[in-house]
Parts: sequence; C-alpha cells; structure tokens
Amino acid sequence: MTVYHAILLAGYALNALMIIFLLFFEENNSVHRFTWILLLGFLPLVGVLCYILFSGNFFTRTKRMLRANQKANNHFAKTIETQERNLDTIMQSGRSEVLEDYGSLIRMNMRYGRSPLLSKNSVRLFRTGEEKFQALFAEIQRAKESVHLSYFIINNDETGKELIRILARKASEGVTVRFLYDHVGSLFTSRKLFKPLIRAGGKVSRFFPLSLINPFSINYRNHRKIVVIDGMCGYFGGMNVGDEYANRNNARNYFWRDLHVRITGPAVRILQKQFLVDWYTSTIDESSLLEKLPIESFFPESAGHLTNEEVPFPPDGETRNVAMQVVTAGPDDNRNDEIRDAMIHMITRAKKSVYIESPYFTPDESFRMALKIAALSGIDVQIIVPGQWDKWYCRLAAMPYVSELMSYGVRFWFYNGFIHSKMLVIDNIISTIGSTNMDTRSFSLHFELNAFFYSDEFGQRCGHIFMENRAESREVTEDFFRSASIFRKGLWNFFKLFAPLM
Repeated sequence: MTVYHAILLAGYALNALMIIFLLFFEENNSVHRFTWILLLGFLPLVGVLCYILFSGNFFTRTKRMLRANQKANNHFAKTIETQERNLDTIMQSGRSEVLEDYGSLIRMNMRYGRSPLLSKNSVRLFRTGEEKFQALFAEIQRAKESVHLSYFIINNDETGKELIRILARKASEGVTVRFLYDHVGSLFTSRKLFKPLIRAGGKVSRFFPLSLINPFSINYRNHRKIVVIDGMCGYFGGMNVGDEYANRNNARNYFWRDLHVRITGPAVRILQKQFLVDWYTSTIDESSLLEKLPIESFFPESAGHLTNEEVPFPPDGETRNVAMQVVTAGPDDNRNDEIRDAMIHMITRAKKSVYIESPYFTPDESFRMALKIAALSGIDVQIIVPGQWDKWYCRLAAMPYVSELMSYGVRFWFYNGFIHSKMLVIDNIISTIGSTNMDTRSFSLHFELNAFFYSDEFGQRCGHIFMENRAESREVTEDFFRSASIFRKGLWNFFKLFAPLM
C-alpha cells in the first residue's frame, strides 16, 4: 500500500467516525445534524474539515476568555443575587406595571444571561449612520480619560480614516484608547489604517486572529459593536464603521437603514464589562490579564461628562428613566443561546403585536415555532426584511422561511433598500435592540450583545420606528411566491439546506 492510499484510507476512516459521532453523540437538533451528515456524504474529506471549522463544537473559546468572564461576572454576581432574591417584591411594589408584567423575562435574563436589571438609564436611537457617526465622533473628541471601541467591521474608507484620525488625536492628548476589531469581519482592512493611532499611543488588537497554524476559530466571530467613552457613555447596535453605513458608498445604489443605541446611566457598566472581557481575551500582551487587574477601576461611580447640548443629536430626543438588561451570548457557551431564548420568551408573552426588523432571516426551528404559534393565536406578527440584500445567498436561503411563516399568518415586508437594524418589539411595551440577526449564525456562532428595554415610552418609540420603516416598504404577497419559476424555487430550497451554516 502506497503512502497516498494510506492517507486516503485514513481520511475516509475519519469521515466514517465523524458520521458515527453525529449519529450517536452530537447533541444539536436533528436538522443541524442531518445537514452535516449530508455534507460528509457528498464531500467526505472536505466535510470533516468544514465540521471542525464551522460546527460550533471546536475552538470556540480560550482559557483566557473563561478566566476573564469569570472575573467580570463575579463583579456583578452579588448585585444579581440580591436583585433575584428581591425581584418578587420589586414586581409587586406597584412602581412599574412593565416590571410587574415581565418579571419572568427579567428573572430569566438574570439567571440565564447573568445580567442585572439596571434602571434610570437615558436612551437615544440613531436610524442612520450619518446621525450616529456625527454624534459619536463629537463625543469621542470630548473624552477625558478613555475610549474603548469594539467593532466587527472597520473599513479603510473615509469614515474609517476619520475615526482613526480622531482617536489618534485623543491618544496623543493622553486619553487611553483601546480599539478591538474582528479579524474576519475586517479581513480586507489593512493594518496600515491603524498606524496613526498606534504611533499616537493607542492600542489596537484583533479578536481571534486567524493564521495557518490556527485557522479553527474562523467561524466564531465577535459581531458586537461597542463603544464606551470615559466609562460613562455607551454606544451599541447594528452599525459597523464604514461609508456604506453612512450612505456614503457610491458603489451601492440603495439606501442603508440601520439602528444604533446611545445610553448613559448604570447599564454602561455592562458594556464596559463586556468590552474588557473581549479585550483581555484578545490582547497579545500576556501581562494584561483581566484577572490580575482591579476591575473596579474601570467602573467610575461618577464623572463629569458633556451635556447633550454639546453633541449634534437627531431631533427625536432621548427616553429617560429606562430600565434595561444587557445580555451577551456566544459560542463559548455552546449549550445555551441566551439572546435567542430571551427573544422567544418575549414572543410567547405577546398579547397584541410582534414587530421584527432583521437584515437576514434564517431562524432556527424553535424561533420559527414561536412566531407560528403567536400568529395562529391572533397576534399581529409583522417582519421587515431588506428589499435589496447585501448578500444574495442569504436572500435565497430566507425565502422558504418567509413563505412558510406567511402561510400561518405572519406578514412580511420588503424594505425599499437595505435594512440592517436588528429589533424586536412586543406590544409596543418591551423591546430588544443589538447586534443579533434573526439567523442561526447570530443565535449560535457569533459573539453578540443585545439590550432588553422595559419601558412603555421607549417601546412606543420603537413601535413608531417600525411603522415608519414599514411605510417605506412593500408587503410580500402570495403572488410573489406563486409567480416564482420552478428554477427559482429550487434554488431557494437548495440554499435553505445550508441555512444553519450561514
């Protein structure tokens, strides 16, 4: 037997062992397992490599991440323990009907998402990149102590260069600047972009950097978008850094609608906590371990900060005294999908309406079942997806799910352009906004962050935004699917097979 035949035989043996593992030991749902078995059957050796890279069962976390998470979570553990012990009293105090009605969701996010309930936050929404970047850049320029940023994508374009110029200026003034970006999300962004910031004393790091030696983290990316300024002001949501988010990219012939959040108040501490975990997981400075640092120093109790009048905010105004929880999820805890499960819980509590905006729509079976049950129960379930998609294969994979849910009474709308916002609103009372798309990748494979808001006033604001976006959309009808050719339907169903991997 030649060496070639020996290697080939070993490869097929490994392929057979992988199929046996999937049949008897894989704990994911049957659809997920069948997809991998199908791939292993059609592409025996390639399928093994794809399973290791993309299944979510290997190389999803590091020891440094585990230690950093433990240190950060311990900082808030007593607060959560006290709140959970007193939650029944808080719910029955009569201070807030919202907290009383949704106490089960709050408790779930405390136990499962390890997130305390934090009140008295001020919240402001940005619907376009133009608004967000104008306000964000102005606030960064007024920073006194620190600027922490984490983005999935930063492009080497005018918007990206402008941000780096501002950060470099602040770093040269002595402000601590830390910039974390995802290596795969920004794969085509040259390190040269960050040279001015690094020369000025800023620190830059990549999340789960890829290499030929260790390519196995390619599928587990940091999709969060976090900015914390002086520990007192935070930004998060759907927008990365690039001209396309600000509708400055002439190569795109459609309007880009998005949603981003700016908060002040106690909840900023959770954004800071998550940034620190991600930063000290990723930095190559071995002496900078979060478990060795006084984490309390990153959470100032009070500090002077700019007034709203100094920042060019959009005219819609902010909502004050908002109670909220910030929940994170990721493949480092591959048995749990904290954000998805909290969304499902929200849907099951709906009495009148469920409104969703998402740029991609290939949700797993449990999420679809929640929507199906809500629609069949008479709940008004409406979902806005893009009319023009930035990823053609995601559109093809989404269509079978749209058709299926429409048959149960869910109404879908195609936005006249590309809508990148990620929002779920229940009864115009509670809502969640963040980085999580309604797809399996966000639910199970990406590191994500969402805030859950408990406020009538803010819920009505989110519902109003949904209706405004719906007015700029066209409803999807049964004729759209009936008129589709056999070839197009076949293409939809083919790409649906790979939806769990998208």
